[in-house]
This record gives sequence, structure tokens and C-alpha cells, in this order.
Amino acid sequence: MLSQIKVLEFAGLAPTVFIGMVLADYGAQVTILSRHDSQPQNSPMNRGKKSMTFDLKNKQDIEIVKHMIKDSNILIDPYRPGVLERLGLSYKICSEINPKLIYCRVTGFGQNSPLKEKAGHDINFISYGGVLGYCASTGSQKRPAIPGNVIGDFAVGGMLGVASILAALINVQKGGSGQQIDLGMAQGAAYLSQFILHQKNEKLWSNGIGNNVLDGGTHFYNIYQCKDGKFMSVGCLEEKFYQEFVKGLIAGGLSQQRGQFILENQLNQAEWENLKQEISTLFESKTRDQWEKIFDQFDACVSPVVDLEEYETKNYLGENVFVKRNGKIEVNGQPIFSDYQFQFKDIPKIGQHNNEKPRL
Repeated sequence: MLSQIKVLEFAGLAPTVFIGMVLADYGAQVTILSRHDSQPQNSPMNRGKKSMTFDLKNKQDIEIVKHMIKDSNILIDPYRPGVLERLGLSYKICSEINPKLIYCRVTGFGQNSPLKEKAGHDINFISYGGVLGYCASTGSQKRPAIPGNVIGDFAVGGMLGVASILAALINVQKGGSGQQIDLGMAQGAAYLSQFILHQKNEKLWSNGIGNNVLDGGTHFYNIYQCKDGKFMSVGCLEEKFYQEFVKGLIAGGLSQQRGQFILENQLNQAEWENLKQEISTLFESKTRDQWEKIFDQFDACVSPVVDLEEYETKNYLGENVFVKRNGKIEVNGQPIFSDYQFQFKDIPKIGQHNNEKPRL
């Protein structure tokens, strides 16, 4: 789909590497620009890319990069503010070389915010962006839970980066000029929280962390540990699903009397903590697989919490979602297109395509 699009990806960490992976999965010609002393880049997120090495303190190598910019559509900058400027590759210089260039910069706090020089990782960006404050743990302690690094690095830095680049690319194809994209992951995290902010403004999310409908405050939108230490997730917000949930609990050993009580008290906040404890005790009486088998009979919005490694043997998501490389699973390109097939592409070695560098 993007076979005519050329991308220069300065080697970085998770978010910009993910942007490059998605663009390469969609057919773009992505070239990683790494240092000569870079570590091996055997991550599946580098699949389908080319790899060249440069000494960015060497004037001749900078001139080669500039020559490549002239023929590229997209440049991905993973560095902290000011790095490419000091190398002589600022947006102003690059846009003069190629006025149609899309120059995407992904940082923790953006190029111009008061925090722009501050170091950080995903957990810091989503802290400032307001996300971590509503990611509640499901235990007795009412405190934020760490959601891995999927939100800041990949949902914001990765997918919002891809969406921004594609929007800018459409603008260029319609006759517009290229542009700089300033993507701060903290700012992007706040953007993803628009729904939560609306809930707070409407006083629908105002009971403190871990006490609201969508953050573990209820018994019907929660995570329960099973006998084998694995977990089941419950998300039966609507009445019809809640009724099915109660039926499943009864099938799992809950008495009819208690089932009726739970059925009648879904929205009774005074009972939420007690019902969480009661249902938690019930889930601990069976393994996750036993509960999964029970709830397969009910359309109750109840699901096993699946480890990615389980897809070695399970097939919840259908064919061609997971593929194997050297005996290890990785996720195939998504989503499914009606007229485009993702190709299983090789991961380059560092500097593998140095012989394709343009000559000055």
C-alpha cells in the first residue's frame, strides 16, 4: 500500500521503532540509520527494514544523509530536543532540502514544553499526561497500577505517530507542503484520555482512584484471581450481560439466593466492596480454564486474561495473527485489509545495506 513511500528512521527506542515497523508492514521502504557501534537490532519491530550505519559527527556522512532526505517522504526523529539541530539536520535545513518532507519528532514532553529537557520513560510520560492517575490496581490498596509500557510508548508514541504521519502524507499528496510533527508522549497520553476527562467533568468519575465503574471500583468491571494463580476479567456493564454473569457465577457454585442478591444490587455502591470480596472468593475456587469453560456458555463479557506466550498453542484470535520466526512467536501486521496481504519479512543486520548508500 505504501510501496512508493521512503522513510528514514534514526535508530531509537520503542515508539519510533514501532512507527517504522507499522510503515514497513504497510509496504513502505524504511531505512534505519544507526551508529557504527550500535547493538544488534534483532527485534521483530525492525522486520522489513533496511539498515545503514553512519557516523553523524562526520561531515561526509551528514552530507550522505542529506542526499537521502532529498529523495525521502518521511524522517523519524527519536532524539531529545536539539540533537538533530546540533547535527545540522534541523527541520528548517531538511525542509529546504525537501519541502515535501514529513519530519516526525517523538519525545517525552514535546519540543517546546516546560519539561522538554526532562528525562523520562513511559511511566513518567503517562504520569504527567494524567493516565497513570486513573489506572487503578485491583487490590485492597487504592493506588495506581503500572500498565506496562503499551500506553505511552506504543499507543501514543507509536500509533498516534503513525496516524499523524499518514495525515501529513495525505496533505502532501493533495498538494500541500511537508511539515514537522511534534509528538510529545505526555501530551499524547492526555489526548487519549479525552473520554476520562469528560467523565470527570460530568462528575461520573469522581470517587477517587479505584472507586469508579471503570477503574476496579465495582464487582462487575474487575479482574479476579483463580485457583491456579491466573486471572479472569469481567466487564458486564450492561444489564443483559450482568444477568448472564450472575448465571455463570451460579453455574460455578454460587447459591441461587446469593445470585438473586447480586442480581438486584449491581448499581448499589454500598455493596460493591462486599460483592467484590464474595465474587473473588468464588473465583479462587476454580482454575482459570474451568471458569473459561463455564463462561463459554454465557454471553457475559467475561474473559480469560491470556499471556501472549499461550498463543503457541491457543487460537483465540483466528489465523495469521501470530507467526513464528526461529521458533518464537511474533504478531503479524494488523488490521486485516481486503486487498493487501502482510508479508513475513526479514530482520536486517546492522549495516547490512551500507552498499546501497548514495555516492556523493
